Amino acid sequence: MKVITQNKWFLALLGILLIGNIALLLSFFVFGEKQESAQKKSPAQSKGYLARELNLDEAQEKQFREMKERFFREMDPVWEDIRKAKDSFYSQIRNSSVTEAEIEALTAGIAEKNRIADEMMFRHFRELRNLCTPEQQQKFDTLVPRMLSRNAKRGGGSHSGSK
Repeated sequence: MKVITQNKWFLALLGILLIGNIALLLSFFVFGEKQESAQKKSPAQSKGYLARELNLDEAQEKQFREMKERFFREMDPVWEDIRKAKDSFYSQIRNSSVTEAEIEALTAGIAEKNRIADEMMFRHFRELRNLCTPEQQQKFDTLVPRMLSRNAKRGGGSHSGSK
């Protein structure tokens, strides 16, 4: 008789956990999608960060978007080249015969690629700034350094999700 009572409690507990897991899954997959789609339809969400913060008009926003797309088309190969150079560099860890001169040469190559990427980014932001009104330029001058320092803290050249 004792075994039957213990099994009933176990089955009841198992049933409660099962119902809880189903409710949790429903909240993620059913109710969560409705909230995301409502956010995607929001016009403020469709604007980029700078466009929202600078309160760009439609013409400025269009130019910003076109320049951003062109910038990423130009930068993707540069970032890919940097990634490959770093992969090649760090693959040398297992090679105990790598000399200090070879390490310096590899890091100098990475530094040069980063210098080129930084110059391209600087020119891009300067072009964007030129599209702004004087009032927008003042805000731009504080936003961009903040954005770039936040990006550097997260690991630099990653731009996924920012397109």
